[in-house]
Amino acid sequence: MRAFILILTLVISAPAAASGLLAVRFGGEHGHATTDDPTAIYFNPAGLSLLGGTRLMIDGTLAWRSFIYDRDPAGIDNILEDPAVGSGTPAGSGVAANSGRSSLFNVVGSPFFAIASDLGVENLGVGLGFFVPFGGSSSFDQAAKSDEYPGAIDGPQRWWAIDGTLRALYFTAAGSYRFPKQRLSVGVGFNVILSQMSSIRARNSDGTDHLVSDGTLLEGRALIDVSSLDVSVSAGIIWEPLDHLFVGVSYQSQPNFGTSRMTGNTTLILGAVPSSAVTATPSEFFNAWPDVTRFSIRYTQPKEWEVRLFGEFARWSVLNEHCLLNTSVDPRSCRGDPPPGKIVLVPRRWKDAFAIRAGASYWVSKPIELYFGAGYDGNAIPDSTVDPGLYDNDKYSLSFGGRFALMEDLLLSVTYTQILYPDRTVAPRPHLPGATTGDLSSAGFTEPERDPDAAGLYKHAIGVLDVSVQARF
Repeated sequence: MRAFILILTLVISAPAAASGLLAVRFGGEHGHATTDDPTAIYFNPAGLSLLGGTRLMIDGTLAWRSFIYDRDPAGIDNILEDPAVGSGTPAGSGVAANSGRSSLFNVVGSPFFAIASDLGVENLGVGLGFFVPFGGSSSFDQAAKSDEYPGAIDGPQRWWAIDGTLRALYFTAAGSYRFPKQRLSVGVGFNVILSQMSSIRARNSDGTDHLVSDGTLLEGRALIDVSSLDVSVSAGIIWEPLDHLFVGVSYQSQPNFGTSRMTGNTTLILGAVPSSAVTATPSEFFNAWPDVTRFSIRYTQPKEWEVRLFGEFARWSVLNEHCLLNTSVDPRSCRGDPPPGKIVLVPRRWKDAFAIRAGASYWVSKPIELYFGAGYDGNAIPDSTVDPGLYDNDKYSLSFGGRFALMEDLLLSVTYTQILYPDRTVAPRPHLPGATTGDLSSAGFTEPERDPDAAGLYKHAIGVLDVSVQARF
């Protein structure tokens, strides 16, 4: 079973700039907007014409992710002294089942494949590629079993994540031409994107974290399995104003050029209803990925040394909410009180984020290049909407590795990156006098957007090993 979340984990690729939750990490320290290797098919298609011949690149990443969430009991919607009266979480064992520590340690991998060629035409570059620029999976450890509250075995983070998978698979064609007199390369790309999500989380029909209602178990589950097929485009330029000095800018549009609509089925198991009595509901899920602008400056003395500065700006403010609707209802909408056809409506209110990174290479000998890099990556998620299923924070990264010429036209690259997250503490929502749920209006949300309060302490760490092989013909 899979968690009802969009897990945009940063664990699927090796290091490059990645603002907010973008997981574009393939290519190691050479994945940026002035690169001349085949990762240019994503970072900046203009780079495909910087080198001639035919080049094949296969890149694989293996990443580990450690995450700890310690839920603050003050975030629980309503604590009941008498569990037989009202809706909420019974004091004592109920509070213990609905708060406290949860953790995961996951290892995942991701591929990148691309081929680029000049097709025998000077200053031309075209390429085809397959890669996963964002996505991943997450599976939380089980907690202690509770005979009173069976759902507690999935941990206190279960209201946002139990386990799940999200991935966006890109199939890309791109082309570039270099104007030698102007020392200018221009490129464009076209992407066909298959997005897939399957997940499960704890869920109540009213969006609270109540465990019981008048002594009867209330906690349920939501299972979602949806997908979509979208398109997007990219464009970029690379200018060489001086010998060996390259300046690049590129733009990657949003998938579907705006909000994406993923379709499939949702199964809601609410309260004590047996799962055998529940049927799947045809549904549609609305999500928005950002468009991304990248920049890079690179200066190199061939086979001696190189310095790089690169980064990106991701417009995450396009993600205002996640909306799941029942497609058998017509008309239906993500707006209204209540919204017609609503299954789940989760506020996001994310903000734009940027990343910046510096790196350098030194050739110990002509066949051996050693490199390192360091960077800062911004946070896209405010305290009001952060949760264990969809987490981000300001982060810092350090990487080191090398590129080795096994033969004249065969390169092996190995990079390790450590991503460092400061601990993050999120304060509980205020409770108005006499209220049995937290105050949503203090965060600017409406009642249909209610979701449990994810207040607590967050600890996060990621390490990534990237290995690639590049052959030139």
